[in-house]
Amino acid sequence: MKNITLFAFLFSFALLTAQSSDNVPRYLVGSWEGAFIKSNSYQKLDIDFSERDGKVFALQIMEEWHPTFGEFEVPVAIDSIGNISLGTGYGKATLKLDKNNLELVGQLSGFNPAMYVHLKKTASKPKPSYSLEEVSISSSEVTLFGHLHKPMTNDQKTAIIMVGGRGCYPDQTKYNLYAKLLRQYGVSVLAYQKRGTGSSTGDCSLATIEDLADDVISAKRFLETHLNGYEKIGVIGISAGGWTMNKALSKTNFDFMISIVGPSTSVRAQQFQSMGYGLDVYQLSEIARKNVMAYTTLMYMAKSNQKNYDKMMNLLKNSEEEGWKQLLDDSDIPSSVEGIDLLWVRRHKFDPKKALQKYNGPYLAIYGDRDWIVPQKTNIALLKEYFSDKPDKLTTVLAYNAEHGMEMESRQVDLGGNQSYWHFYRVSPQVRIEIIDFLRKHKFIN
Repeated sequence: MKNITLFAFLFSFALLTAQSSDNVPRYLVGSWEGAFIKSNSYQKLDIDFSERDGKVFALQIMEEWHPTFGEFEVPVAIDSIGNISLGTGYGKATLKLDKNNLELVGQLSGFNPAMYVHLKKTASKPKPSYSLEEVSISSSEVTLFGHLHKPMTNDQKTAIIMVGGRGCYPDQTKYNLYAKLLRQYGVSVLAYQKRGTGSSTGDCSLATIEDLADDVISAKRFLETHLNGYEKIGVIGISAGGWTMNKALSKTNFDFMISIVGPSTSVRAQQFQSMGYGLDVYQLSEIARKNVMAYTTLMYMAKSNQKNYDKMMNLLKNSEEEGWKQLLDDSDIPSSVEGIDLLWVRRHKFDPKKALQKYNGPYLAIYGDRDWIVPQKTNIALLKEYFSDKPDKLTTVLAYNAEHGMEMESRQVDLGGNQSYWHFYRVSPQVRIEIIDFLRKHKFIN
C-alpha cells in the first residue's frame, strides 16, 4: 500500500512539474523590465519575450550599450523543472519564474562576486511614435537600400544621414540604434547599406572613397527632394565614415556634421599613427615595430609586382608570432599580386584638411581617451587648427575611459572614503548626451 501511495505521489509531482514547465511560455511572452545587479550597482535590461513555432525567443534591449550596439534576440531554453536559460551580453543566465508576482530572478554563470538578474513583467509597449520608409536610392551605377526613420513630429525639419565605418558588413538599417535615439527628439534618420552589402548593389571590396562619398551625396539629394520637406540636413560619420563624409563635403555642403571617432588626419597618417600606438598598447618588441612599419610602408609604396608581394607575405609569416597581425584589417592584406593596388588604403587616399578648413557649419567630434586606433590627441589638435578662424563652430569631446567603439570597461571604481561601486561595461554616456546637446545648442531640435 505504501508503495502505491509513493508511486501516486511521484506521478502527481511529475505531472505537476511538467504542466508547470509547459505553462512557462504563456507567462513569459510579453514585455519585461529589470536589471543586471552586481555588488551595489545595476544596469538596466529590458526583454521582450515572444513565441514562434513552439519556441521562445528573448529580444534584449540594453540602453547603456546604445547607440553602438545593445539589442539582440536569442533563443530561450526551459527545462523540465521550469529553469529558464538564455544568453545575455554577459553570458548565460539561469532564471526562475514567480508566476504569482510575474517576476524573474536568477544569476549569470562565471561571476565572482555573483551577477544577478531581476525582471518584472510590465504592460505591452505603446505603438511606435515613428514610421519607417523603405528606400532605394540611385547612386551612379548602384542602388542603395535602406530605411528612413520618420518621427511623428519633426518641427525643425531636421534629417541626418548615417555613414558607417570601414568594412563590408551590411548595416541592419531597420534597427539602426542612432536612429532609435534621434527619432525620439524629432529627427529623421536615413540609414542605408553600404554599396555591395546587404540589398545594396555594387562591389564593396572595390569601392573607393570617391564612390562612397558620391553615395552620401546621393542620399542627401534624396532627402532634399523628399515630400517631408527637410530644411536642415546633417551627417554622422562613424570611424572611417568620418573620412567619407568629409570627402562628400568637398563636393557638397551639410548644415551640420557629427564625427564619432572619425580621423581628422589623412588616411596615411592615421595608419602609421595607429600602428605606433598599437605597438605600445600591446607592448610588442622592437622587431615587431620594425616589421609592422616595413609592412605598412609597403601597403602604400610597393609597386604591384611579384617581388613586393613576396616581401609582404614574408613579413606576414611571423606577424602572428610577433603579435602585430592583430593591428591589421583583412583589407590590409593582398590576396594576389594584383591585389596590392586594391588594398583599402590605396582605394581611400584622402586628407580631410582642405574640406574641414573651408567648412563653416557646426561640427561635433567625439573621441575616446583610450582609443589607439584614432588617437585623440593628434586628431583634436588638428581640428582646432582647421577651425582656428571659427572656433565657435567646433565642439570636441573627449569621452572618459572610452575605446574606439566608445565602449568602457567593467571595473570596480573607488570613490574614496570607503565608497566604491561596480561600473558595468557600457558605451560612454557622453555619446548620447553630447549629440543631443549639440543639436539643441544649434537649434536642430527643440
